[in-house]
Amino acid sequence: MREALLDMDLPDEAMRLLNDRSATVTLATTALDGTISLVRIRGVKAPEAHIIVLAQPGGAQIDQELMRHMETSSVVSILCALTRGERVIAYQVICSVKEFQTAGPLYEKFLDELRARTVDLKGVWIFEPADVLDRSLV
Repeated sequence: MREALLDMDLPDEAMRLLNDRSATVTLATTALDGTISLVRIRGVKAPEAHIIVLAQPGGAQIDQELMRHMETSSVVSILCALTRGERVIAYQVICSVKEFQTAGPLYEKFLDELRARTVDLKGVWIFEPADVLDRSLV
């Protein structure tokens, strides 16, 4: 994936979609050998227009890839999509991986929300949007 861009705020519609529990969210990372890894994310929030928080997706491979993206300032991609009637609303968000938190205000806030869904949360990844592409289908 390409190098990190300047951080930006999410458009309102993309932020609403990321916060919609019925939306399908997929994370794309790049492995060291250049292959693309895709994983569905069940716990995602955009608490502010410049921050996306993902529950730890699980699996050592994805964690290693996210750590490498963070260390090399390379970007990952998040695709969020939701079908409304005949229309598919979808946004691709190109992100910088900023940090992995196991404590702190974002972690605590996310932990409280996920406790209601009985998800065991070991940490959260913090992303900053760098680019947003509207992938909606009419």
